[in-house]
Amino acid sequence: MVGTTPSVLIILDEIEARLGNITVANEYWYTMKQIVRSKLMPFKNYDLPSINYWPTGLGNESEAYQDDKRTLDVFFEMHTMTRDEPFTDVAEKLATDGVTALNRTIIAPKVSDAPNVDLNDTVEAFRYHGHDYVIGEGEEPWCACLIRMSVVFHATPFDMYAYTAS
Repeated sequence: MVGTTPSVLIILDEIEARLGNITVANEYWYTMKQIVRSKLMPFKNYDLPSINYWPTGLGNESEAYQDDKRTLDVFFEMHTMTRDEPFTDVAEKLATDGVTALNRTIIAPKVSDAPNVDLNDTVEAFRYHGHDYVIGEGEEPWCACLIRMSVVFHATPFDMYAYTAS
């Protein structure tokens, strides 16, 4: 793909669109109230459930006479209130919603729809590396799931706009 928007931002926009699939109507456990990129301020209880995601780094491997192979690492924080369930159960449902949504298209967004693991044939791989549980204390306890993923794609050396699946 070639354009005037950096390839990383195009990929992040597609990720955000897919996270927008997370609704109870689409067979997920939760309906997200907010999906934000690189938010520094914590969510308030009335914002939950919500997702904050950001890239944590871009790696580049070069081989002579070939496209560069780039790896974009992305971190996802998914937050909600713990309610009456054990926090690990809630966090696991958040993780399930997040990973599932990231592997569904915006035109086939339901949990029961077929997976699409290469962002519509635009990347080589979309890899899940695991997740962690977090719980907040206080009068209104919340919990979160922290998901680690990476996106592998190819680009012409020194070109930050164009990219391909392979």
